[in-house]
This record gives sequence, structure tokens and C-alpha cells, in this order.
Amino acid sequence: MTNTIQRKALEATMSASAKGFTAVITAETLDRDGEVLIPQGMNSVDFDRNPVLFWNHDYSQPVGKCVSLKRGDRSIAGEFIFARKPDGYSGEFFPEVAAALVGQGIVRAVSVGYVPESGGTRRATDIDRKKYGDEVQTIFSRWKLLEVSLAPMQANPDALITAIKKGIVSPVAAKQFFGIVMPKRTIVTIEIPAPSTHVKSAPINIADTVRREIARARGSIYI
Repeated sequence: MTNTIQRKALEATMSASAKGFTAVITAETLDRDGEVLIPQGMNSVDFDRNPVLFWNHDYSQPVGKCVSLKRGDRSIAGEFIFARKPDGYSGEFFPEVAAALVGQGIVRAVSVGYVPESGGTRRATDIDRKKYGDEVQTIFSRWKLLEVSLAPMQANPDALITAIKKGIVSPVAAKQFFGIVMPKRTIVTIEIPAPSTHVKSAPINIADTVRREIARARGSIYI
């Protein structure tokens, strides 16, 4: 058995609520590494003692906690709530930023940190390949859940920038938590000259003017 923590991210439908969200944290499906975590083989005893929800497996960045885990036949769903800002707290509160990103569907994946338990790892058999596909390599039938994180690496960076532009994430939070510096708006003043009040007249035809004046003097009409 290895004690090295392993991680698996799962992009799934996350249902946001007033205080948090629910999401499938693992399912009996083949991942990109050719591995399968069997949901019924999960040991969550250690996790249940301190069910903290982290941001991208950063243990210095807790954003909430898991309040329930529901085991299904082929998946495990978790219900999570975000941490509330303490009274008197000033400045950007990162759990609120994380909640906004989840609520807007920008961050839509979770990742589990786990270690395989003794006797819980096997190479894929012919039966496994028939069940999960020819790409399957390893089956984890017994494993210990250690932590759950939001997985921002699955997020669309363009969507994150859009969230900043819409004010869902403030520029201060974008710089502080994501290292994104939005360019400052530059106001360019263009001076437009006022229209001229001078009316351009048509060229004067001297001959016509003379003929018109003669006709007027004679009492005739000049056309």
C-alpha cells in the first residue's frame, strides 16, 4: 500500500443552493488516467472527523465544509456549505468568491484526495475491460478519502475574466486570489472642431447681376 496521496477530479453537474452546493465527488467511471475508483470501496472515517472543503487542494485555503455524503450504487454525492464571513471582517473574503464562481457555473468540478488501502488495488482484468473499456488499467476497490476540493483547473479562464468584468469577482479579488490584473480603463478625449457658421456662397456671376439690375430698373422680369 502506498501512503502517497492521489487526486482525482470529476467534472459533474453541481447544484448550487443558498448556502453551498451538492455535487458527485466520485463515480464508477473510467478517468483519463485509465483508473476507476469504486464508490462502495470508500472509507471516509478520517474525512468525516474534519470534512473541510478546500480550494484546489490548498490546505491554507479552506472555503467550506461537507455536511453529508450519500453513497449510491455507482457514485457518491456530497453536500457542501461555504464558510460565512466573520462579523467585523474587512476586505475580500475568499469563500464568498468561491461561492460566486460555483453559483455562476464557472467552477464546476470537484477533486478528491485519497490513498489506496491495503489489498484495494488491482490491475484491470478481462472482466474489468468488458465493464469499463479497453483503456482501463487500474481498479481501486478499497480507498481512504482524505479531503475534497473545488477544482478550478477545470474552469474556463475566459469565463473567469467575464465574471470579473461583470462584477461577480472584484478586480481586487481577481488580483489577490488568481493573480489576474485587469487593465485600467483609459479615457481618451478627442477634440472635435465646432462646425463653421460661415455659409459658403455660390460664385457670383457678374454678367447676370448686371442684367438683373437693368431689368429691375426697366420694370421688366429677368429670368
